[in-house]
This record gives sequence, structure tokens and C-alpha cells, in this order.
Amino acid sequence: MISPRFAANLDWLYAEHAYLDRPAAARADGFSAVELQQPHLHDTAALKAALGDLRVVLINAPAGDWAAGDRGFAALPGREAEFRDMTLRGLELATRLDAARVHLLSGLAEDGESTRATWLDNLHWAAEQSTLPLVVEPINRRDMPGYFLHRQSQALALLAELGSPRVQLQLDLYHCRIAEGESASHLARALDLGLLGHVQVAGVAGRHEPAVSEYAADLALLEARGWPGAVGLEYRPRAGTSAGLGWLTAAR
Repeated sequence: MISPRFAANLDWLYAEHAYLDRPAAARADGFSAVELQQPHLHDTAALKAALGDLRVVLINAPAGDWAAGDRGFAALPGREAEFRDMTLRGLELATRLDAARVHLLSGLAEDGESTRATWLDNLHWAAEQSTLPLVVEPINRRDMPGYFLHRQSQALALLAELGSPRVQLQLDLYHCRIAEGESASHLARALDLGLLGHVQVAGVAGRHEPAVSEYAADLALLEARGWPGAVGLEYRPRAGTSAGLGWLTAAR
């Protein structure tokens, strides 16, 4: 049985299966929790039935037309209506799937006065609409060029200015290591500030499975601090998801 701490991201893991067969594959491998990146692309009733007793710890709200380059709208002046529509759709879907929290994407924009003001106004509005925790994620600009929220200090400063307990940090340790060079100090800072809402991991080399000890110190810190959240596995398996889960044995 895999520790309930870990959640399989069903948009990255189990790609060898049809999407609605992935929950069963995750359950067979011992997962009790999952996260969903684009659940809105699938029939909600069928997806809920496939999930069964799996806990959904996180879903992404729709982020627009991905193929056309949309990566969310939170920081984009002039696209507030789209942000609100996608947020409400995400919150409704989270309710139907019994999801624990919703990730709102910030979009492709430079960090400046107008984009910061737009982000703050949009997240303030979103927090007022939601009874669920919302999370925002810094994403490194090597993997997603031009993404607005891309450094931990930037995200923490914005969250402090926002001042809403309902909006928290989604700290992907992979993105953090690519952008910042290391993750331990940033994880500790988020814990110190009480802003850590969700964590994700992937191996820095190729965004595949982590090495056995790659995140041992980070996971030990979460345990030592008694942080109750989930760690999402958002990586690209090298050669089949199930065959690559051995690293989790040392991360229990």
C-alpha cells in the first residue's frame, strides 16, 4: 500500500491506459489519492464513477485553449471575464468530484504593476466565491516560457499582499529546483508562513520518476512539521507507471 501522503496525477501517470481506466490502475498499485489536471475534458459523471473511493486532493480549473497557448488568465488584464468563468467552472467541478482544492493558473504575462494588480483583484474575487482552498503555483520559465508566477519570492509576496487564508501556495519542488536551484529553504519558508497548500514532485533529470533519495530531506521536513497535505506525483514515467514506482518504497 502506498502512503496516503502521495497522490497520483492522472494526467501524467498511467498514460498507457485510457483516461477513465487510470483511476483503477492507480488503485491497483495502492494509491488512495489522485490529482487531476484537466478533468473538464472528460464526462464528469463517468469520471466520478471511475474515481470511486479515491480521494481527489487537487484539480486544476480550466485554463483556456491550451493548444492556442492559453495557460490561465489570473494575471492578464482585459481577460477578467474569462478568469471568472474558468474559476466558477472549476469550483463547480470540484464540488461534483469532491475535490479538496482547486489550482487557478496565472497565465503568460510579464511581472509588472498592471499584471500584479490584475492578479490580486482576480484572486480576491475568487477567494470570495469559494468555500474550498485555492492554490497558485510558480512554474519555471524553462518549461513554460513567459509564465507570470515563476519565482517563490514573487508568489509569497503576492500571497502576503492578498492576505486571504483561502489562497495558498502550490509548491512543485521540481519547478522550484529548476528556477531557484534548490527547494529546502523555500519549502521551510512556506511552512513557516503557514501558506503551504499542496506539494508536487518530479525528478529534475528529465522530469521522470525522482531518484530514491532525491526529495528525502523535503519529505522528512514535511513529516517533522506535521504538515497534513498531499504530495502529488506529476512526472513522466520512463517506462510504464507501475514499473517506476519503486522509488516510493524509500519515501514512505
